[in-house]
Amino acid sequence: MPPTIRDVAAAAGVSITTVSHVLSGQGRISEATRRRVAKAAADLGYQANIHAQQLVTRRSRTLAIQLANSVEATTSSALVPNSDYFLEVLNGAAEAATGRSYALLLTPPDADLEALDAFAVDGAILVDPRGDEPFFATGWSRNRPLVTTGRPLARKRRVPVVVDNDLTAAARLMLDHLAGNGYRRPALITTDTSRSYTADLVAGYRDWCTGHGLTPQVVELDEPPTTEGAATALGGLLDRRTPPDAIFTTSENLALGVLHEAQRRGLAVPAALGICSAVDSGSLQLTSPQVTGMFVYPREVGRQAAIALMDLIDDGPRRTTRRIEIPVRLNARASTLRGTPQAG
Repeated sequence: MPPTIRDVAAAAGVSITTVSHVLSGQGRISEATRRRVAKAAADLGYQANIHAQQLVTRRSRTLAIQLANSVEATTSSALVPNSDYFLEVLNGAAEAATGRSYALLLTPPDADLEALDAFAVDGAILVDPRGDEPFFATGWSRNRPLVTTGRPLARKRRVPVVVDNDLTAAARLMLDHLAGNGYRRPALITTDTSRSYTADLVAGYRDWCTGHGLTPQVVELDEPPTTEGAATALGGLLDRRTPPDAIFTTSENLALGVLHEAQRRGLAVPAALGICSAVDSGSLQLTSPQVTGMFVYPREVGRQAAIALMDLIDDGPRRTTRRIEIPVRLNARASTLRGTPQAG
């Protein structure tokens, strides 16, 4: 005989009502209790009737997720940018959604929201939005909750939950690492600063330079970044009267472009030029030398964004913005490990 909801309640040590709320996505249930109930249901092989839940709650149990159009798309699909970061955000969001019986719908940057309404989406996650996306420009967000990873800067849009890293502090951490390895003139190559993640990195870089008596050297490139753009930016910096001895980039693709151009010019990395990225990825470990990167836990970013959105759907809207901060970790590699600090 298949297990019942009563069996799940007994195994999880909770009431039948609590199990019902967890499985239907209703009520204010702690994440620990949700996990306990989900584990008990999985261990028993209990299968909830999702269609029946949809009829009762009048929800589709479908979440939309939109990725920023800020890096080059893969050759196979314009939906998925060529970046470990975005792929891991997707993985984390999908895992969290599946754990609570929600589906995740990936939408393109130019999504037709009227067409999207055919899916009766319950809410949306916007990854690194500017704030001028259609989700903000229409009445869509007035009827359904939005969660963003990174703050929407355009028009100061308010969203109930923002999941983010402290990238201003992350920039200072990376620059302290460069200084500790003898670099005295770091420059920053960034993409469009209309997104909060680049704006915060630039702010952290400028503050650090001011605190160390340095003139900031910032080169801003258009989106999406290209290898050619990174090469041109590096060339312009190296042609200055006082060229930088280290390059800090706001993405892994920019760091790879800088490394390739430095090697083409015959510059020794890290001896003559240090190179590091504010976003870590597996591609930075496939080069010689391997490139220093800042790991920002993108899977956890996606997971927390999906959990926050599902909680908003289940519990109702919030009047104030809540920030969920995800930690960072500096992964120092050969591209910046120059050894004993040098004077100058």
